[in-house]
Amino acid sequence: AKSGEVFCDAGCGVGSLSLPLAERGATVVASDISAAMVEEAAKRAASAGLSERATFSTSDLEAISGKFDTVTCIDVMIHYPQEKMAEMVSGLASKADKRLIISFAPDTWYYRALKSFGELFPGPSKTTRAYLHTEEAVVAAIRNAGFKISRTEMTGTNFYFSRLLEATKE
Repeated sequence: AKSGEVFCDAGCGVGSLSLPLAERGATVVASDISAAMVEEAAKRAASAGLSERATFSTSDLEAISGKFDTVTCIDVMIHYPQEKMAEMVSGLASKADKRLIISFAPDTWYYRALKSFGELFPGPSKTTRAYLHTEEAVVAAIRNAGFKISRTEMTGTNFYFSRLLEATKE
């Protein structure tokens, strides 16, 4: 993150990406659908002295407005079914002047197996529908939005490995 760059962190959670970006001098406009997470993120920003540079609000992805140098959307796509994914990507892309950084759970046999294995267990894990996306579909949505893929890598999270794509405006 270059100092003075403006980021939109869509689905920011508790700020695990927003805060390091703000620390590096970026201005971050972050939002999440969960009010509790937004509150926690704002608390963390305040205690780190970053409230000037990082602002947090409760909203869904569709409600984001404005233009940003970079739009990031990390591990949110898992909540979007296939038919909504391309629409979501083009919506986010339309807010990005330079870069789009998106991560998703790839649809591979391994995750399908893991997911069906998870469905054997009753309990709260049942309530979260996880939507998997093929890389081809995500890349196609990004390209259709006028961006090209500049970097791909796997990122390890606590729950699964997600695929991280960085795309720059054509």
